[in-house]
Amino acid sequence: MIRAVDGADARIVNAPAASDLILITGPVGGGKSDALAQRYAAMLAGGDIAPEATLVASSHPDGARDVAARIAARLDGATRAAFERAPYTGITLERLAFAIVADGALAGGLAPDIEQLEPNEIEEIFERAAAPLFSAEWAEYLGADIDPEISGLRTPDRFAAAVLRLIVKLRDAGISPETMLAQALRGAAQFYGKPPNFADPGLLFATKDEYRSSLLVGPAELERQHRREIDLAKIVAKLYRSYVDELVRHGCLTAADALAEATRLLTEQPPLAAAYRERLTLAVVDDAHDLRSAEVRLLQTLFGPKLRGVTFAGTLQSAIHGFSGARAEATFKLATTVIELPPGTIVPPAIAACAQAIATGAVASQPNASSAVRTHRAPNHDAEIAFVAHSVVGLIAAGTPPARIAVVHRTARCLAAYEDALVDADVPLTLHGDIDLLARPEAGDALAALWVAVDPYRHAWLLRMLEMPLLALGDISLGVLCGEPANPQAVLFPLPVAEPEGDRRWDRRRDIRLAMNVLRGERDHDLSPPARERIAAFRERRSAWAVHARDAGPSAARAILEDAGLYAPRPGESAARAARRTFIVDAVLALIGRHAARHAGGSLEDALEMLARIAPAERGPLVGGADGTGVFAGSIDRIGPRRFDHVFVVDARAGSFPPYYVPDAFLFSPVQGMVPKDAAGDAPAGRTAKFTWYSHQTKLNLAYAREHRRLLALAMLRADVSVTVSASGRATRGVGAPEFVSELQTMLGR
Repeated sequence: MIRAVDGADARIVNAPAASDLILITGPVGGGKSDALAQRYAAMLAGGDIAPEATLVASSHPDGARDVAARIAARLDGATRAAFERAPYTGITLERLAFAIVADGALAGGLAPDIEQLEPNEIEEIFERAAAPLFSAEWAEYLGADIDPEISGLRTPDRFAAAVLRLIVKLRDAGISPETMLAQALRGAAQFYGKPPNFADPGLLFATKDEYRSSLLVGPAELERQHRREIDLAKIVAKLYRSYVDELVRHGCLTAADALAEATRLLTEQPPLAAAYRERLTLAVVDDAHDLRSAEVRLLQTLFGPKLRGVTFAGTLQSAIHGFSGARAEATFKLATTVIELPPGTIVPPAIAACAQAIATGAVASQPNASSAVRTHRAPNHDAEIAFVAHSVVGLIAAGTPPARIAVVHRTARCLAAYEDALVDADVPLTLHGDIDLLARPEAGDALAALWVAVDPYRHAWLLRMLEMPLLALGDISLGVLCGEPANPQAVLFPLPVAEPEGDRRWDRRRDIRLAMNVLRGERDHDLSPPARERIAAFRERRSAWAVHARDAGPSAARAILEDAGLYAPRPGESAARAARRTFIVDAVLALIGRHAARHAGGSLEDALEMLARIAPAERGPLVGGADGTGVFAGSIDRIGPRRFDHVFVVDARAGSFPPYYVPDAFLFSPVQGMVPKDAAGDAPAGRTAKFTWYSHQTKLNLAYAREHRRLLALAMLRADVSVTVSASGRATRGVGAPEFVSELQTMLGR
């Protein structure tokens, strides 16, 4: 049984279940997700579909759970129970891809035990694939005809990171190493065979003064750049093949790899494809604007090129992942039937008008929005933080529940200082997104205790442990523990001394002295009585920790951290700060737990080594707190279906939000091929002519800014009462990146 459907939604409900792709679109807050749920529930009530034969999904995990909950709320009794038991209810397409890969791995040449990797863990696989490139095996790996003067290769770490980002995009686009190399060679032949007019006035005018010299190239320089571009394409193709080989050999897949491999397996194995087409006869997908190309191809492989039996819900207004592989415009063009909903009543019209103006870059006057849309430019960053904290505290004091307030930025990594100000005011927080988890002090304390349990001779972690509240040793005590005893025992068998390095003699005992003094008590008598007592107690504790450390699971790690005082209250600490500390420690334990689940028989040290490898990555592990417990603090793209009374978009200054566009060392286009940025070798200019021309043709910086405009607009549209956009410092001219606060102030007449 389903709830009544009003007449306005009849066209959605009455559309045949077996239709080609139906797209439900409209403004944010227009009820697209509800309409999608109505359509599914009506088809279920009419007997057109069976819950176990349908896919209910979204491009985001939160969105998948939300649309499933909306559908379940419209069902009663046994129908709801059957829906909730269905295997493909409330999932992402990535989860479906992993299921397909697991079923077809053996016949498809993959390892039988598929391992799902965290996004940052692919760097380890790529390091294995790229190792010969950065070693003495250069000639054997690439061939003697490859010139080592390649764009970006002078900084190997950055070069490898750029190649890996490109490989991820190529996998998402369904471009194989062979296809990529063929497109690169064809694009280079076309570009250099008939170069564009580098003296075009529009091109010269749009190019910055420092890069115009790159356009002053003759035939000889173009030929040199051509050769190096071909060499770059060969290197990238070789690394791409090695990366895929490593995946096949080890059975390690990220979500992007699973999508690519699932599509390949369905194409190459007709019985596998037939089995899944029988299982899945209909699909409803929410947040379709953020579907990546690989996800759309997977759906087409299952439901046909016209996506028969599929219904999408989404809007271009919320398309914020274009640089990550989502192609909303192309996805929406696949729709045979488009049902556009009118604006809803949830978003205040004043906020909707300002958000639309920001998204399009049209600085139109919005005088009626001054009560709902506010701006604030503080003289400095500290003053802005204080303003935001004071405003949030005032709203809570006035009766707004903390969970109805959001403090957001384009990335959660920029919110740590705002978090500190809020928890100091005892405002509870719910953290979402990439908070740079492993760089947090609380995470560092947890890792210190775990490393001391596993390997006390890692002295950086041991020193941190000795300074933590459990021991709280001062500098004098630490200095004593780092030194030799006053009357050391003579060494019975002197260690061999290596050759001196410079004027400093190497001493192996120096490398183990701190741990030896802590574990064996060789300097206990030189410590003060309180310090001696703490060290003795710690020695016993650490022995128990070493026993726990033999188990790789999170329960053993938690036992160590509890005994180390990571969960204990601290003097003068607010309840909100203590809750945040506990959440961060739990998030570290969750990473260890996921590693233990994927690596049966592994050790705690293996998990800690994994965390050490992913800690320096540009993107860290994502976290998500329990909704309804505090102020939402996180990245805008993690808001999902949530709504708030008041939204604060912070640090919206040029260079921070949006950031300045900095392209990689090279780009790739299926038409133009490789586009190296730096003119390596003996070049008259720092940039290649092709990159300068390509940047002008594609207007990548404008597309980058447009995506961040949509990101800001999306945050604004999640507010039901008011939105505040703040920044600090002096405004720029908005040439390299737009000044959102200045634009809003102009709209509001301030």
